[in-house]
Amino acid sequence: MNDKANQYAQVEPEIDEKAEDYPDVHLEALGLKFDLPNLNSADLPIELVQTILIIKSRVVLSQEEQYQALATCLAYFEQMQPNLWNRLRSTGNALGWLAGIVKAWAEESGLDPKSFASSSSRPDTREH
Repeated sequence: MNDKANQYAQVEPEIDEKAEDYPDVHLEALGLKFDLPNLNSADLPIELVQTILIIKSRVVLSQEEQYQALATCLAYFEQMQPNLWNRLRSTGNALGWLAGIVKAWAEESGLDPKSFASSSSRPDTREH
């Protein structure tokens, strides 16, 4: 039997100790002041990593990608920002507020706000 079959490779993370330390983002909306992690930070919460990788990989997000990003952020707010989540639940235009908060969060983090403000040249994937 092969000795390699029971050996495990050691995983070492690629950590740049000299990487820039990005400050948290401070926002005010719906009568609340709240701090969010900078979306460029290496210490980004794991719940947001997939969405940020999608956002950073595109110049402009498709409509589906915009909704995916908003859904991920909403789930993050539910778990990590319960006061904001509860305020969003009670507002009459939760989607509008959510989109505005995420856009401001991206802008204050230094991400290109065009990715949240535009859609692809194809309006959507629905069949007409």
